[in-house]
Amino acid sequence: MSKLDSKPQIWKLAVDLGLGSTSRPVSEILNYVKRRVRNVAQKFSSATLNDLLTATAEEVRTVFKEIHSNEDLEKLQSTYFALGETGFANLHNELDSQGYAITLRRINPAKWDRAYVSVIDCRGDKAFRAYFSKWHELAHLLTLTQQTRLVFRRTHASALVDAEEGLMDLIAGDVGFLADFIPSLGFGDISFEMIESVRRQVSPDASYQAASIGIVRALPRPCILLEARLALKKSEERNKAQLRLAIPVHAEPRPSLRAVHATTNQAARDIGIYLPENWRVPGKSVIAAVFETGDSARARENLSWWRTSSGTRLPNFPVRVEAKRVGDSVIALLVAEEDSDAVFAA
Repeated sequence: MSKLDSKPQIWKLAVDLGLGSTSRPVSEILNYVKRRVRNVAQKFSSATLNDLLTATAEEVRTVFKEIHSNEDLEKLQSTYFALGETGFANLHNELDSQGYAITLRRINPAKWDRAYVSVIDCRGDKAFRAYFSKWHELAHLLTLTQQTRLVFRRTHASALVDAEEGLMDLIAGDVGFLADFIPSLGFGDISFEMIESVRRQVSPDASYQAASIGIVRALPRPCILLEARLALKKSEERNKAQLRLAIPVHAEPRPSLRAVHATTNQAARDIGIYLPENWRVPGKSVIAAVFETGDSARARENLSWWRTSSGTRLPNFPVRVEAKRVGDSVIALLVAEEDSDAVFAA
């Protein structure tokens, strides 16, 4: 169950969408959106994910406006303000260092205009998230209820993201890489190279990071994508905070290599495999070796190597691991071996 399932905003959204009372509102909303998007794909005969993006924007009556410079932003503001769209006057403040996109409902659209404008900030490093940001904005419009709003905001500042924004991120990650559009052949060797090849085929505009997460989620074989770097346990983080407050505690804890982010696809979840975030990386894993050497490597391992200090561990399950050092982190793929289903069932 998702942490978002317990949030009142998510429950209310599910009810407002006519999904009724459910113990898993996140799954219900995701399935609802996927049904809508698949209908859009059929209606517009979408052949690629970029086709689907364009078709969905038309379906929900929005137009994308990309901002690549401050001059672009000023020009867009002036153009729409002159048309009586006063909401654009504050656009420069909305798209600050933390704002990646914003959707505004037109006040005075012409008959041929779409009802919404989704402004996507592509300045600097934000350009790498443009594809994901577009789907985030579409997610808002795909889940629009009778309580119509004039503005939808997008931010990457975790402290500011509320439950609904978190849900929109989940939707964007799922429908932005809808499994229907991921090639069904060639999964014998799931690798970073394969993921990049698929990204170039189905969605070249998406960043490698977003594509990696989306494609792994869509893969039919059990697979986990993780980022490992030096980090503390949650209890150690609390102790460190106490040290800053000069509260007497034990010596300051030392960070260890942990899976700080983990994406477990549905195929893995279906057979009971799930890697919680922040688990310590096994010392004998190739992930730990690559972190030390800075290279890339592959190895055959077993999920049972992953365990906590209290003895909790993942099930006996053979996986092929591919790891590569990227900056201060290691990015790793854990892919089920060909015969792992049989081994797991035994």
